[in-house]
Amino acid sequence: MAHDPLLRHRVCLLLAAPTAVFATACCWAAEPPTPRPRAEVEAVLAQAPGPPPDAQLRPLKIVLLADVKDHGPGEHDYPLWQKRWKVLLSGKPEAGERLQANLHGPVSRVEQNKLAAGAPNVEVSTAWQWPSAEQLVSADLLVMFCYRSGGASRVWSEERMDQLDQFLGRGGGFVVIHSATYTALKLPPDGENRRTDLTGLVFDGTIQVRHGGMAVRITAPKHPICAGLPATIQLIDEPYWPPRGDLDKVTVLATSDERLGDSGPVKPQPMFWTYQRGKGRVFGCTLGHYNWTFDDPYLRILLLRGMAWAAGESPYRFDPLVLRGAAVE
Repeated sequence: MAHDPLLRHRVCLLLAAPTAVFATACCWAAEPPTPRPRAEVEAVLAQAPGPPPDAQLRPLKIVLLADVKDHGPGEHDYPLWQKRWKVLLSGKPEAGERLQANLHGPVSRVEQNKLAAGAPNVEVSTAWQWPSAEQLVSADLLVMFCYRSGGASRVWSEERMDQLDQFLGRGGGFVVIHSATYTALKLPPDGENRRTDLTGLVFDGTIQVRHGGMAVRITAPKHPICAGLPATIQLIDEPYWPPRGDLDKVTVLATSDERLGDSGPVKPQPMFWTYQRGKGRVFGCTLGHYNWTFDDPYLRILLLRGMAWAAGESPYRFDPLVLRGAAVE
């Protein structure tokens, strides 16, 4: 039988349907999915071309952006993600932190001895809410897992949008994860304004969400980011929908079927996308509500490849990191 990480939740999933705005997490979403078989993930990775030789890799500067944790246990833990993914990417923990890449549960011993190596020719720095002026000038890639502005407004300031515009204009890469795809504003009816123009898609004040099991379907199997991935990936997380922006201007990599409104039709909604803005590249990842999502090797494949793609690198540059501390058995 094919591995099903949602096996323990299957009965509840049969009873569940996509719910309306800001649904409360259900009991069947309280436990993490079972780990995926290592051999299954290795077989997926083997179908991709693999990373370029170390000697061909240019120095890459990455900035990880986080903010104050704003949800319950195991949810929206931006600071923990920032610490652990700095280890994953660079092999260098913050002072006083342990060598650990997984966010959920105790330190994983699988691939643990490789963590200290990090990714070759990569320098990782961190920032709170927004990069410094120096980082905006020197960074090749910004990865944001928090709301786009600090404080309660959760609305981008014009100053930050100006800075991001300049960063993308010089060829920088920008990755938005989960809450970073959201702005509390209700955008104009056509959804087109500066926020969508900068990142391709945005979730605004009309957002719908739910918590629980979801089938993520790969819709661009020939895109290099999706190489080798199964057609459907079962996850437990929190999808956002519907997006605002022009879907013709982005490449949707994967979707989840969600209901529009309380009684509307169920339609595929974008969960991962790429977007080209001049010289700059943007990768959007709607998922990431639960800590365990970042330990899922298939989510890691999509996110790490999206990061490399946004930085203008081979999408497979970070493939060797996928299994380091990941939830596999």
